[in-house]
Amino acid sequence: MRLDNLVTPAKKQFNEGLRSGDLEYLILPIVTVDDFEPKSGSADNIVVMTFYSKDLEPANDFATFIERGTHKILDTEVSPAPDENGNYLIFIEMNRDETMFDVAKKILKDVDKLVNVDKWAITFHKAEPIIIERGML
Repeated sequence: MRLDNLVTPAKKQFNEGLRSGDLEYLILPIVTVDDFEPKSGSADNIVVMTFYSKDLEPANDFATFIERGTHKILDTEVSPAPDENGNYLIFIEMNRDETMFDVAKKILKDVDKLVNVDKWAITFHKAEPIIIERGML
């Protein structure tokens, strides 16, 4: 028996993480605010910002990206099943205080690198959507 047959070949390097554009066309340009109850506390103190994904894996990647960032958030969670439109929901909970709009703006700015969205449609508790363009961030 030759010893070189026992040597395990070197594995290719695996780079974990997301790159620019990895979630393009997988995260929808839709965000809702306050459409869902927080699980971390009272709706008086916590706001829920919700993003929508076409598939479960991109939704989990997106949630992990937000969670590992420097954002002042309390929790992220992905819906275990799609909604009636076939989309997975990514829930982001943050404090309802004077910083929440800055936190939301920073999240949108940071995820822009992954999703490449020109215009976000943001709906506050079932009101008409507000369009936020990339240059406004």
